[in-house]
Amino acid sequence: MKRVLFCLTVVVMAMLIVGCSGDGGKNKNKISVNIESEPKTMDPQLLVDHSAIVMSNSLWEGLTRIGKDGKIAPAAAEKWDVNGNVWTFYIRDNAKWSNGDKVTANDFYFAIKRAIEPKTASEYAYMTYYIKNAQKYNESKLNDFSQVGVKVIDEKRLEITLETPVPYFAAVLAFPTYFPCNQKFFEGVGQGYSLEADQAIYNGPWKMVQWQHDNKMVLTKNENYWNKNEIKLDGIEYLMIENATTAANMYKNNKIDISVIQTDQIKQFKDSPEYTTYSDGSVWYYEFNIKNKYFKNGKIRRAMTLALDRELLVNQVLEDGSTAALAMVPPGIPGKNRSFREDYGTKYFENNNVAEAKKLLEEGLKEIGEKEIRFTLLCDTRTERKKVAVFIQEQLKKNLGVTVDLEPVSFQIRLQKMQSHDFDVVASGWSPDYNDPMTFLDMWTTNNGNNHTLWSNKKYDELINKALVTEDNSARMDVMAEAEKLLMEEMPVGPIYYRNRNALIRSNVKDVKISSVGPEYDFYWASISK
Repeated sequence: MKRVLFCLTVVVMAMLIVGCSGDGGKNKNKISVNIESEPKTMDPQLLVDHSAIVMSNSLWEGLTRIGKDGKIAPAAAEKWDVNGNVWTFYIRDNAKWSNGDKVTANDFYFAIKRAIEPKTASEYAYMTYYIKNAQKYNESKLNDFSQVGVKVIDEKRLEITLETPVPYFAAVLAFPTYFPCNQKFFEGVGQGYSLEADQAIYNGPWKMVQWQHDNKMVLTKNENYWNKNEIKLDGIEYLMIENATTAANMYKNNKIDISVIQTDQIKQFKDSPEYTTYSDGSVWYYEFNIKNKYFKNGKIRRAMTLALDRELLVNQVLEDGSTAALAMVPPGIPGKNRSFREDYGTKYFENNNVAEAKKLLEEGLKEIGEKEIRFTLLCDTRTERKKVAVFIQEQLKKNLGVTVDLEPVSFQIRLQKMQSHDFDVVASGWSPDYNDPMTFLDMWTTNNGNNHTLWSNKKYDELINKALVTEDNSARMDVMAEAEKLLMEEMPVGPIYYRNRNALIRSNVKDVKISSVGPEYDFYWASISK
């Protein structure tokens, strides 16, 4: 690859006001943010959900971070050297944990090893596959971890050897899977690590002092953070309010300073100077369980996907600026010289192609010896998700005569069911962890922790592995385009829409960074005007 790829972001520097914070205005240097849902865990090596990614970015700090300008910046590592496929990181002398312990190279070594260990069962273990022999060790094809390309040189130097030179590896390191873990503290806590506020220590700008489950997390400034003098907010209160109407009412009553809103609230607030709209870079889709008697058939999977009128969904149901998705990788993700979508086309199938869907469904049912189909669609109870699920139910009944039973569950339960493959079809989505098409494509490889479909295709695996070790960027993009084409032909996942988000942020909260890559919100530079 010839160019360095940074995690470019869509940045919204909003000037918003904190009239009264969630603490009733007693402390004007704290903000309350609605993060919508309770995370399953805050363990960086195990977390998977959007809310946990946002909050972990406030609590921990990796070797690198996404800077204010969207480029990768030094974080716990003050600098690094790159020699081919060998990266050497230098940990800051003044980097400390919230309990006062020094942050060392071993903290990163131990964390990366945890992520790779098969027994950890990290769904994001594949994020480490850039590292020499990490995949072999994670798949138990290698038993000696000393052969994996992670090495502590001394207390302040960590060496990482990759399978092949990867110029954008610094961007990957900003993701939570690579956040440090204090081995002594971890082993002292045991199985409860990061499940309560006091069951973790933190090396980031803030530390957690309270976790009321399914209610809120309270963060206060970390007095031991190496860059504490540049952190302006004394605290952040993350609220977990799934109901959009409730969140909007709390915002109006000065109980929340920042909150995403849905269609009904957009109409109410669109003329407010505190209203902002942005793409969060995500794609939302069906995931088909390949073990299901219907969805083991590719024609049936394709029929369910082609039968949807996405333009009707985004323009008359969601009405939030989202756009129709006819491919897996969203617009804006870089390709060769333009975006990936501009380089390789915007669609792999026609929207609302009911005639073709009927034909495919008929052929597919005949092939599996069935006359009709009825299945359950797993979805969230959150407003937007329920709207999409009801739309799918109505569309498939109208266009194909298919009966769809809805199973709306909490975000937590949906994740659990997806991880245990306990579903027929699930409405799900993915936001980019870093600014490259690979973040949307490698998750569908065989046995990948985030491949809930159980789909397995040898050629697809080979293409992804080839892309991972291809240095020339143009050639690498061609390989990923070939992989995406195969994914859309087999269709274990069916794209539905690219999401746009709408939010309210009070007008004297300054420099909140809203990003389409990585954590949606970053408060590292945020402040409150007097």
